[in-house]
Amino acid sequence: MSVSKSRRHTPSRNQDNKIAGAKRRLRMWLIFMALFIGWGTYTYFSQLNTMEELRSDLKAREKEKGEVEQVRNDLRQEVDRLNTTEYILQLARSRGMVLPDELLIRKHDE
Repeated sequence: MSVSKSRRHTPSRNQDNKIAGAKRRLRMWLIFMALFIGWGTYTYFSQLNTMEELRSDLKAREKEKGEVEQVRNDLRQEVDRLNTTEYILQLARSRGMVLPDELLIRKHDE
């Protein structure tokens, strides 16, 4: 009986190796997980930075697009006006041009 008690309490060499192997595998798994989490965190923050840069670039381009659309609308309006005879006559008269059967009357400034 005394032999069996002493055997139970003293771990065998095989059990020591199993425990040491389990600790080693656990340590390797923890190192791998720490590296993976570190890589994931780095990637997340670098992508956040990239997204912020892209958002600011998008805002600048949208502002520029709005300005260009305003200029385009102004030019379209001018083209539409130039397609009317009245506007063309008004421009010509403001530059001193007259139709062949018209007389130009100017007001004298004192």
